[in-house]
Amino acid sequence: SARVFSVIPAQQHLLPIPSELCNWITIFGETLPPRIVRTCLELLIGAMLSSSGFVTQAWLIIDTHKHWTSYYKCLQKGKWSWLKLARTFVRIALTQINDDIIYLAIDDTLVLRSSAKAPASKIHHQHGNKPNLASYVLGQCWVTLALVTARASGPNTAIPLLSRLMPNAGNSGKLRAAEVLIRSVFDLFLGKKVRLLMDSWYMRGDLIAAMLAQEMHVIGQIRIDTRLYFAPEKNIAVKRGRPAKYGAKFTRDNIDALPITEDVLPLYGKSQRVRYLSAVLLARFLNAKPVHAVWSEFSDEKKVGEKCVYCYPPIQQ
Repeated sequence: SARVFSVIPAQQHLLPIPSELCNWITIFGETLPPRIVRTCLELLIGAMLSSSGFVTQAWLIIDTHKHWTSYYKCLQKGKWSWLKLARTFVRIALTQINDDIIYLAIDDTLVLRSSAKAPASKIHHQHGNKPNLASYVLGQCWVTLALVTARASGPNTAIPLLSRLMPNAGNSGKLRAAEVLIRSVFDLFLGKKVRLLMDSWYMRGDLIAAMLAQEMHVIGQIRIDTRLYFAPEKNIAVKRGRPAKYGAKFTRDNIDALPITEDVLPLYGKSQRVRYLSAVLLARFLNAKPVHAVWSEFSDEKKVGEKCVYCYPPIQQ
């Protein structure tokens, strides 16, 4: 039999395959049905080697042993659990994190499509205001749950854990999708301190209440006109009727009276000086639950940043 030799230049060094990768592939293989293990692992390796991770590029970049229809039926019509695979990935990710506090993030993104026949594809408002895109684009809306962690070297990164495609019809909105994603994996975080990061779209009372019921702290930006109140005074004369639920309203004058704190934080890939004010208040949209409200701005002599409000339950340090 003929032998094939590969000649590698002396100056080129090949890095060894990490042993953790072999262990992870073994765990994923045990999660899938035996009939489709090879097919899924081929697509997994192809997605890791490709630049974008799309299934088509993953299939083209590897030396496949089956026809394209086999890979299509495996993903589109295969009888196996995406949720079980995602939960396995969460367990693997948690074994690699030694932090005392786990940070999760919920956000939605648009995947542009050129064909209206793509599942759940419709016209969306491109709120990112990207100059190379139109204000309204054709695409799919995905809500994704990610795990935010620090790299061994370099800035922090967000690892996608589970995504949900928003349908064109029905009453299932992005708030319900976010709640479903959290409910699917929250039992894997029992006994751990979890903080959930969300933007202003998801900072709604019912979603925050559902997260608090699962013992998760919520951090996110809220509307600037959100009504905040002081706690009611306790050492006052007893009057007829129910006790006061809120104290005095927190106004702009109260904000200006708060002490200013300055700190240097790694933001947007570089160290930036930040000024912020903070106070523990009662939020009206959370039915008088105590929150830690923070007004922050960048300390920049050339351009003064706009203050924004962040709200989350008081965290015991």
